[in-house]
Amino acid sequence: MVDSSQCEAGIIQTAVAVLDWSANGRAWSRYGNRSPYKPAAPHGAYRCRGEDRWPAIACFGEAEWIAFTEVAELRQLRSDPRFATLASRLQHQDALDEAVTTWTATVDANDAMARLQAAGVAAGVCQTAAERCDTDPQLRALNWLTELKGSKIGRWPVPEFPVKLSRTPAYAGGPIDRGAPCYGEDNRFILREMLGYSEAEIAALAEEGVI
Repeated sequence: MVDSSQCEAGIIQTAVAVLDWSANGRAWSRYGNRSPYKPAAPHGAYRCRGEDRWPAIACFGEAEWIAFTEVAELRQLRSDPRFATLASRLQHQDALDEAVTTWTATVDANDAMARLQAAGVAAGVCQTAAERCDTDPQLRALNWLTELKGSKIGRWPVPEFPVKLSRTPAYAGGPIDRGAPCYGEDNRFILREMLGYSEAEIAALAEEGVI
């Protein structure tokens, strides 16, 4: 028997909110893309050129803010009293987000990410599943996908075991070099080879609809 309560299974995903209430008495509330724990402004995901393209950008200090305005060619924002300090930028985040979007909306998301990272600004593209599988250079270098044989679909890429062991490297296909079985695919093998059922007994179970 497997007893898995939905409540306990869900609570493990909300550790920060539970701890914040338990330790600090603060009730959790939605805060979108703006971190309540480490102040940053700008801080969010900003629409870029193309369909549904977004890079996440965060400036935690003055050096990053200046670097961002240089890359985005928004130097005039530095003389705006609303954005003069991190504290004032936090007070005017809506206006700041609008100003940031005037630049991001004109550029490619991956190009914006690369240029900002090169300047020391925390930035990353909000990737699609296709990008993670086909174009992400870090994931490709880590060999995060491996091809396994499926009974009905042939060889197909699946996520590899994320922990890399130097002496005993893991392989998602295991010793049988195969992906997950289809429903009931291994019933006969398990009954015959592992549980010692005879062919007649297996046939009887099949006739009764058990397998």
